[in-house]
Amino acid sequence: MRMLSTPPPPPPSTPTPLAGLDAVPWNRLHHAYGVATDVPGHLRSLRSGDPDVRQNACAALLGTVYHQGTRWQATRYVVQFVVGLVESRDTPDRAILIGLLRALAVGDREDGELPFSPAVAFAGARGVTSETERTVLTWLYDEETRPDEAQLAATDAVAAYWAQAAYEAGARHGYRYLNWLSDYDPAVAAGAAELLAWFPETPGVVPALIAVPDDEAHALARSSANLSLGHLGHSAAGNIEVDARLVELLGAQHLTVALTAAVALAYRHGTALPPGALTVLQEARNRKVGRREWSDSWPWDRPPAAFADLALRRAAAGRARDQRGR
Repeated sequence: MRMLSTPPPPPPSTPTPLAGLDAVPWNRLHHAYGVATDVPGHLRSLRSGDPDVRQNACAALLGTVYHQGTRWQATRYVVQFVVGLVESRDTPDRAILIGLLRALAVGDREDGELPFSPAVAFAGARGVTSETERTVLTWLYDEETRPDEAQLAATDAVAAYWAQAAYEAGARHGYRYLNWLSDYDPAVAAGAAELLAWFPETPGVVPALIAVPDDEAHALARSSANLSLGHLGHSAAGNIEVDARLVELLGAQHLTVALTAAVALAYRHGTALPPGALTVLQEARNRKVGRREWSDSWPWDRPPAAFADLALRRAAAGRARDQRGR
């Protein structure tokens, strides 16, 4: 893993990041293995001084309130506390917890699903009621139940409802993700930039991503922010400031910053790339720029060089379509 800089000491912690934890009726909420009464203990263990305890707690949460990619009834209530833990600067492993937060709020969606439309993604949740939820929970925990097609459809609808509830719980904290863009930990800032790509309605998201610095200390966050701008650009296609910033970054000293700026421009403009962007993409692919860089802290599903490959393939396909249409 490439060391960007030595992070300064963390600023004072946010007090009581788990305030209100015991006020949640965990005994009336469910996850993949039943009643969610074990969740508060796992959340508290995320602040343990023992790395093994923290790792086990994170794995337990991923295996219960995010079981095999499915969000559950209890998941939405967990989101706010994971946000609080990341917000508290003395919490260990905050970059790992952003990954946990991303899983809870966004799920296992990959960047190919960007730009993200909540209305489309959660359309299957329409019509779910509390009675539907209770009925599905009864089926899920009854080993004797052999669901028919109607029951399976209802189960899918409730799963979409739980996913929507978790997403909306995450969306309520968009202003915090904006603040994390300037975090002293580069991995936290980069994770926040990726997370914001999934919350396009966050007020001020595009200007905040534009403003991330591009010096060596911020190169990881800047590269992640570039990709988010490329995806958010579909909903801000006329934003001159976005294009101006990305074109400027084609000349960045850090090669991965330049590469991701070129990828973002390719996402925004297709085959009509600004001068220099195609050259940056081709050079990055040939030199395998960013293939191993930041392997432990890169928050996107594919490495930077893979984005260059994808952008070049899309550009080639676009040119082929243009030629056939002549």
